[in-house]
Amino acid sequence: MERVLTGITGFDEMLTGGLPESRISLLCGGPGSGKTIFSLQYIMSAIDRGEPCVYVSLEESFKDKVENAYEFSWDIPKAIEDNLMGVLDICMIPQSKGYVEPFERTRGKLELGIVKEIEDLADSIKAKHIVIDPLTSIVIHEVRSGRKRYLIGQIFDSIRRKKCSGVITSEGLPSRNDFYMEQFLADGVIFLEKRITDFKLVKTLRVDKMRGISFDEQPRRYLITNRGFSVFNKEPVIT
Repeated sequence: MERVLTGITGFDEMLTGGLPESRISLLCGGPGSGKTIFSLQYIMSAIDRGEPCVYVSLEESFKDKVENAYEFSWDIPKAIEDNLMGVLDICMIPQSKGYVEPFERTRGKLELGIVKEIEDLADSIKAKHIVIDPLTSIVIHEVRSGRKRYLIGQIFDSIRRKKCSGVITSEGLPSRNDFYMEQFLADGVIFLEKRITDFKLVKTLRVDKMRGISFDEQPRRYLITNRGFSVFNKEPVIT
């Protein structure tokens, strides 16, 4: 199986060479766990190889993400200028009748919906990667479980139709007996966890599943510095 390097030191080694190409990986974690940094580092690694990417930004404005990216020396505006990165900066706005509509922050309401916008943008730049950060924002206002599954399925099917490699972030970690449709639909699931041990914050990454390849299933510590996300793949987690 062909692989995609994430550019994250230690993580590619856990996967024996990177994420499976043209598959969808779901990245789950709580606030401040580093999901956005992980996804942007993945994109910038692809762009460094000359591979076009679509980035769908939800909740936090894309402008703020661009400013934060400069701390890691990632020049996102240049990537956009070079036509290697296409961006959808979307917010979900609840309507009076109880449903939610997607609005692009610069263009207004997306009349044709998120999926069509993603596909059109992917086609226009011949994208090889699609990142959605976070998926939770699209479905959180939907109370009907059937409708929620349908929306998630549409997005996943769209990425697969375009034969793109996908990284999708999801807010929060599953608790016992919880059912998360996106975890069953994704080809790979990665958990980012934080806990206090002996008065110290310990951050761990664990690959829960990754179809089609062998991988290190043990939790491993990770750090976020001004050089980005890195994983200590050869060290046991200190407990």
